[in-house]
Amino acid sequence: MGNNPPKAANPRTVTPAETIPHVPSHDHISRKDSHVENIHPVNPDIKIHSVVSSELDYDHEAAMMIPLGETSDEQLLAEVARRHIDLHDKITDSLVKETYEIGKVIGHGASGKVYEVTHKVTGVKLACKVVKKNSSMNDAQSMSTEIEIMKRIRHRNIVSMYELYETPKCLWIILELVDGGDLHHYLAHTSHYNEVMAAKQFKQILMGCHYLHSLGVVHRDLKLDNILLHGSGATADLKLADFGLSALVRLDEDGYDAGESSKRKNYNHLKDMWGTKEYFAPEVVDMAYGPQADVWALGCVLYEMLSGEQAFPVKEGDKEHTFYGRIKRGEYEMNKPVWKKISKDAKDLISKMLVVDPTVRWSASECLMHPWITGAAHSDEHLAHLEDAQLNMKHRMEKKKAAGR
Repeated sequence: MGNNPPKAANPRTVTPAETIPHVPSHDHISRKDSHVENIHPVNPDIKIHSVVSSELDYDHEAAMMIPLGETSDEQLLAEVARRHIDLHDKITDSLVKETYEIGKVIGHGASGKVYEVTHKVTGVKLACKVVKKNSSMNDAQSMSTEIEIMKRIRHRNIVSMYELYETPKCLWIILELVDGGDLHHYLAHTSHYNEVMAAKQFKQILMGCHYLHSLGVVHRDLKLDNILLHGSGATADLKLADFGLSALVRLDEDGYDAGESSKRKNYNHLKDMWGTKEYFAPEVVDMAYGPQADVWALGCVLYEMLSGEQAFPVKEGDKEHTFYGRIKRGEYEMNKPVWKKISKDAKDLISKMLVVDPTVRWSASECLMHPWITGAAHSDEHLAHLEDAQLNMKHRMEKKKAAGR
């Protein structure tokens, strides 16, 4: 290229209407659940900023004959990419900072930091998760499914993504700001809690889960820590979060019915034992499962909300086969004193969710119609304070902090 001064280069914006790329699987085997065909389209409200690679410079020799000042932005960026210059990161980082005021760190995990940010034009406060791609857990392959899921979902009970900036080395993910902490922290510190409150919260969780399953998304890591509160107290919205281990399933194939949850119960084409083992469904242990595994996990969540204890805790001296054996047999306890204060309606819902056979286990949509959720069965019995459950939850949180987790 000639020596004329270059034009200002800007990152390319990919509109949602453009072709959606193939989503690689998290392992070396290409699986059907890693494809994005037959999955609901990208949410048009989400802005996607991506990069231009050297592959877009179709005729390199011809491009080199064009004076630098006359090159297109795409050609210029293609040459930068060919030389492995980190210009994309610098430009995109500047673009993010031009759009948002970067504030304090509000989260820090293995995948990166989360900052509170303020949109400079609207003044709206959001969250920005900065993920550095590398050769371990944050490589492009392992991040792709999470991003493809986040680009599709918009629901009151799920943390939303509003904007994505991506370069070969980094992701800037603009997310809804959820300020109330996770459900574990809430249950351990709230001063007043009863079954009516628990039912209203759990209904929100089920609504988010049902929505995900209708889109072909299996969360695979539902637990108290991944359920966040937006706002405070009884009026807070509960939101499902963290799709790092989730799966995208092809709709209307292999028995995964897009419109009827009861027809999805036979789907068992997911194989990876991903998630948190205390929430593994029996079919996850057998490495052949589908969306019903999320319902089992939520049965474990409800068990904790009402008792403050895990349904399937790892016990001292447990061998792997011993622990997983209890899960596969569906052996959980309801004989402790804490359960004497819990209504028969709440216990009944748990019993329908913690069913070993996923084809018999209730779906999320069926759970939404249970009398304990709808309030049809509520009486003074459901208004009893759950002090014992809260004490158990607080004790567990203290042990967790002491262990540095």
